[in-house]
Amino acid sequence: MPRAIGANCRLLMLPETVYGTAPGSNWRRMPFLSCDLGAEQPLLDADVIGVGSNRDPAAPFLDTVTVAGQAVVPVDLINIGHWLRLLLGAPTTNGTINFIHTFGSGAASLPSNAMEIGYPDVPSFDVCTGVRADTLEMDFTPTGAATATFGLLGQGSVRTGATSGGTPTSAAYTAFNKAQGSITRSSVALAQVTGARLTYANGMEAVRTIRADRRVEGVDPGIARCTGQITARFENTTLLAQAQAGTSAEFALAFTIDANRSLTITLHEVYLALAKTPIEGPAGVEASFDFRAAFNATATRMMTAVLRNQQAGTEYA
Repeated sequence: MPRAIGANCRLLMLPETVYGTAPGSNWRRMPFLSCDLGAEQPLLDADVIGVGSNRDPAAPFLDTVTVAGQAVVPVDLINIGHWLRLLLGAPTTNGTINFIHTFGSGAASLPSNAMEIGYPDVPSFDVCTGVRADTLEMDFTPTGAATATFGLLGQGSVRTGATSGGTPTSAAYTAFNKAQGSITRSSVALAQVTGARLTYANGMEAVRTIRADRRVEGVDPGIARCTGQITARFENTTLLAQAQAGTSAEFALAFTIDANRSLTITLHEVYLALAKTPIEGPAGVEASFDFRAAFNATATRMMTAVLRNQQAGTEYA
């Protein structure tokens, strides 16, 4: 019997119409680097006295089911839009041939997806339902592949010996890379940046109720937050002065192939923590500024993600 290997595994995903109910149509096959989403049900000790003739324990019992994990995915031209929809909600779309999909933070309600992690060598197919995206983590560095890590929470999981995805569809794959990255502050390119990190969180809370199936009732969003860090060579006092003054500025982090193919994440009101400029030897001096984003009254949100590609708006509806 063949053993499961990662190279043959696959990840399918599709939005749910009813929360916690897997759709019956053909699912989408998604490119990914790793995924550990799945169900866990821990055993708890039964500290009961008097059930045996010695100090050995009574049989343990199963606790409630938790469906959680992370998916590390490439930042690509089309598929990343499905992950942004899961994280932020459906976008507004403009255009006819070249489309502009605008995702915004702070939506009152968020969608859920069904996801299938398939091990066809076994065969075993794990269908997780009621999956919502809690977090997004992205790193910006001068070299390497552009990736994103999504933290996921779900309601339930069912394993079967056959796929539930029908005949999966796949989108054309065009990856962004970190060499295509850029960072601007107040629409001006930020120079001397050696690295940046962004973390967005929906503040998801698993709602536990008394249920016969031991699943959570749902996953509800809380206060959204966006934090991160920018590290730059100490060439001028632009970031230092902003941190000292306690003022805000708009920051945009982008990957760009050309004018019609790009992903731009804009944080409309960013505050910087004051940072030291340590001298650690004869090499260059760097400063790392932690940041927090906040709601901006003019933009009416904290964060906007704009994806430019050639996919119609129905792709992310």
